[in-house]
Amino acid sequence: MELEDPKDLRASFRKFLILTNERKIMSIMKLRKRVSLVAVSALTAGVISVVSAPVASANIAGGTNAVTTADTFNVAVSPSTTGSASAVASGSGVANTSKSLGLIYKDASSTTAQSVTMFTTGTLALYSGSAVASAYAVTATGGTFSSPRITDAVTADSSGGTVSTDQKSVFWAKAAGTGTGIAVLWTPGAAGTYTVRLYGETSTLAPTALIPSGGDLVGQILVTVQATSAAGTYSAVYSLCNTATSATAATGTDASGSTNLANGSTGFINFTIKDSYTSEISAGDPLVATATNGAIVNFGSTIGTATGSTAVSVADNSATISVAQSTANAPVTTTVTLTFAGTTVCSKTITIRGEASRMTVTPAATQTISGTSFTDTTYGVAGGNFRVQLFDTAGNLVIPSDGTARFAQVASTLDGKSVTALAISTAASAIASTDATGLWPSVNSLGTVTCSSTAGEDTDLKIQYQNPSGSVVTSPSFSARCAGLPYTYKASFDKASYKQGDVATLTVQFLDIKGNNASTTSTGTAGTVTFAQMSRVGGDPTAAKVTDINGRISHTFTVGSSGTFTPGTYIGLVSYPDYNTFGAIQQVSYSITEAVASVTNADVLKSIVALIASINKQIQALQKLILKR
Repeated sequence: MELEDPKDLRASFRKFLILTNERKIMSIMKLRKRVSLVAVSALTAGVISVVSAPVASANIAGGTNAVTTADTFNVAVSPSTTGSASAVASGSGVANTSKSLGLIYKDASSTTAQSVTMFTTGTLALYSGSAVASAYAVTATGGTFSSPRITDAVTADSSGGTVSTDQKSVFWAKAAGTGTGIAVLWTPGAAGTYTVRLYGETSTLAPTALIPSGGDLVGQILVTVQATSAAGTYSAVYSLCNTATSATAATGTDASGSTNLANGSTGFINFTIKDSYTSEISAGDPLVATATNGAIVNFGSTIGTATGSTAVSVADNSATISVAQSTANAPVTTTVTLTFAGTTVCSKTITIRGEASRMTVTPAATQTISGTSFTDTTYGVAGGNFRVQLFDTAGNLVIPSDGTARFAQVASTLDGKSVTALAISTAASAIASTDATGLWPSVNSLGTVTCSSTAGEDTDLKIQYQNPSGSVVTSPSFSARCAGLPYTYKASFDKASYKQGDVATLTVQFLDIKGNNASTTSTGTAGTVTFAQMSRVGGDPTAAKVTDINGRISHTFTVGSSGTFTPGTYIGLVSYPDYNTFGAIQQVSYSITEAVASVTNADVLKSIVALIASINKQIQALQKLILKR
């Protein structure tokens, strides 16, 4: 290998350094351009002068002053209405009446992690109290203190305290008596960030006029002072909007059951428009609510005389939008959008169901001959020979009005041979099921069949439901069966032979005394099922089960899934003790074979390679034979 001349290497290295520096300079220039662009955009939007709002606590500015309590440092959040702040010293446990001026934001704490935002033209009224007489001092990193006040058991609110020469601290000497309260005004004078601290006396520490910070730190306030404010400017972060079941204060969280309502109901959307200091914005800018699909909206707790899909208000920024159907008894799903001064605040979708327009009926259980009621022991529910659901024209589930009162049998469909009467014993009460199967209350109305003493099946039964409007919904034809209680039983597998890894289903059919499929009822004492080379899914039964509509119960097994697998023919046993008096323990024959080995992709590839090799050998042999000739 030939080495380069050292001079050439040095020249190449210099070129590399120059190229690297040029790239760095270009990157810096690009970064500066981006920063300049952001700054220009910010100035254009006027956001440079806006101070970000604290997010830790809700804004209590403009509220009620906290009671003067021991060893707390409070800011008077009550605003001045005279144009001047006022400091009032109140004893411990007394409501303070001090007033601040120009306060924009105050968090809810009174400890050493407080935050305040105010105008440069404002003045804070600060106060504290103690259950026992003590010395206090307040310091600030800037601004000026004035008008110190004090009160105790001897002297009511009066001038007191010593303001330092630079006016950046104030000291109250130890007062006589108990119930000491202090107050003072602080004025920043200029925009910026300041820290104001309160120090108190302990057994080992005490503030003095010369060293006001010599005491124990009681409270600390971080004060942001600004000339302009984001107060009154809409904040999506702090504004609230939610659906509700009534016209109440907004919470920001949609209430349960507030978005899918019954026919004729009124929907509610509660809202509060706030600025970045979490304060409600004064009314004046337009609020506009718009609904889709023709729904009617109105600002207020009722729909009133409103008839349109758009409503406008400038009256209240903490209010409610009412939502209603445009056509009585007709379902509607609407999305209501609220805007404030042209800015979208929220969009909420509400469904108001219509009246029933169709009905479904699902047979669920066979009634016992001469039976008039039904209780499913699995769910403990009265009723349930059949299940009924009502739907409006949009396919929404409808809860029956007035419970079961509006249901009736169609008498002309009863021939009186087996089924003699139909009735709804339990009305549906909800549109969402809490039952994992979704088959039983509260989303279904449960129907009961009354049977004669003759077993049989009727196939053209119908029931009706009358809406409050007077319209009637009739069910499609459905079947109901009457049969005797279980008397004997028989068992069988779904197949005669299984392979290892298969799933097997064993069906136990219960029969009444006349050989009909038995009525739906409990299987009595837990059955025993014993089958070699099989494992019952869910384990062996330990309690009575309920048969299905055809008087059957099923057991599921995995084949050859545990223990040593041995192919062969076996006989399993099925025993239901409560019915062994008239019926015999069932012996069920079945066979099991080994599973056919699966062929993998690797096996296929291996076979293909071997086949190609064999063909190549045959070709070579043929070529040799041709050459010999």
